[in-house]
Amino acid sequence: MVGSLIYYADTHKFFDAHYNEIEELRQEYETLVGQPLHINGDLKNFMAWFAFEEIAWQIVNELNIYY
Repeated sequence: MVGSLIYYADTHKFFDAHYNEIEELRQEYETLVGQPLHINGDLKNFMAWFAFEEIAWQIVNELNIYY
């Protein structure tokens, strides 16, 4: 589904390129849930996917699309 985030090399490159935005998303998420994000496995891979999924969730909510 997300061809550009298949391999660690891809997720690491994405993380490095978007570090500031990802860090902002992480901080907003932690504030919202009231606890730190629990990172499993490879940091850059986890955070790249976290950012992708969080933005996808925000888009769905903005468009009021519910499945």
